[in-house]
Amino acid sequence: MATIDEMSEELGIDREDVIEFLGVFVDYTENEDLPGLKSAMDSADISGVRKRAHSIKGAALNLQLSEIASLAERIEKTASAGSLEGVEAMYSDILELMNSVRMLLK
Repeated sequence: MATIDEMSEELGIDREDVIEFLGVFVDYTENEDLPGLKSAMDSADISGVRKRAHSIKGAALNLQLSEIASLAERIEKTASAGSLEGVEAMYSDILELMNSVRMLLK
């Protein structure tokens, strides 16, 4: 995962803005999208899984968090194919990567 300074350079925005955007991403993803994704997974709501994964993917792509975006895209594609196979493991991987993003903010 890139550093704050690398992200600032790649995104072409100030370091402080990167920190603010990452903070918003972490807050929203951890309080809305990930719980919603988990709930949809638990209830086998394939449409809900696809929608939440799509939301996570888009937000992660905007911040060039490619590993999170890639996992979310894989979840989205799996759900779009009508399956939830392997989604739990990918969800766990996203949780681990979110820890890395949180550590960037410290």
